[in-house]
Amino acid sequence: MAQQHDSKLDKRATSSMKALAQREEERPQWFFIRRVPSRHIGREWTRPPDDQYARDLIAEGFIAPALVDGPLSAELSADIRELDQHLLPHFWRMNQQARFFQNRYYQYQWAFILAAFLTTALAAVNVFLYAQGWTGQAGTIVGSLQWTEMLGFLTALVSGIAATVSFLDANQTPQKRWYKARVQAEILRSTYFLFLARQTPFDSPSDRERVQRMRGKVIEVLRETRIAERPASADTAAPTPPTEPAPEPEPPARSRAPRRRDSTPPGDN
Repeated sequence: MAQQHDSKLDKRATSSMKALAQREEERPQWFFIRRVPSRHIGREWTRPPDDQYARDLIAEGFIAPALVDGPLSAELSADIRELDQHLLPHFWRMNQQARFFQNRYYQYQWAFILAAFLTTALAAVNVFLYAQGWTGQAGTIVGSLQWTEMLGFLTALVSGIAATVSFLDANQTPQKRWYKARVQAEILRSTYFLFLARQTPFDSPSDRERVQRMRGKVIEVLRETRIAERPASADTAAPTPPTEPAPEPEPPARSRAPRRRDSTPPGDN
């Protein structure tokens, strides 16, 4: 007989989490289906209505008081209130930026892949028509315009689009910005649970000091501009210029022994 566990989350929260997990498992794994870019992801986050905000909290693994069955303790309510005021707005902002740059990265990848495919296809068709003799009067479309000329123009146009997308991707670096914003958001997420669990460095008996440490941690994360590169900073630091070699020490006094040959002949050993 299976053991049943009672959850303090109401049925709406439980069904919502199960639906999200099932939807993620059923999604296809192909890149062009799974990574379809969207046109409606903004860079800035705006707080939705309370019902939607509570569902977003549950979807991200946070505590939503509106979806918890039963009253919360005074300490937990105070902690959630402080987190909702000082930490969660910054988490949602970094999370939104991570989603925005992720979507921008997928847009560039889609555009570049399609442009590269069309460039190859148009060039192949152009070569095939030229080999089949579609030149001169046989290959005329309108007036003196040839099929090969039209295909050559389209190939150059699509190649220009691919080069432009590649330049924008290298200039804007959406993948690096996506990684950086995601790292910052996940650090804030871990800070959220460390604060609730009263773990180091939020294990002070003073609630005021705990809140100050939490706010300081949030400011530290938001000020960090190279979080993703920090583990490799020691390896990527600029090399120091080589120093001048130290002058060799003078030879010891024993090298001057030949000057004393008058007192000790070399054959007396």
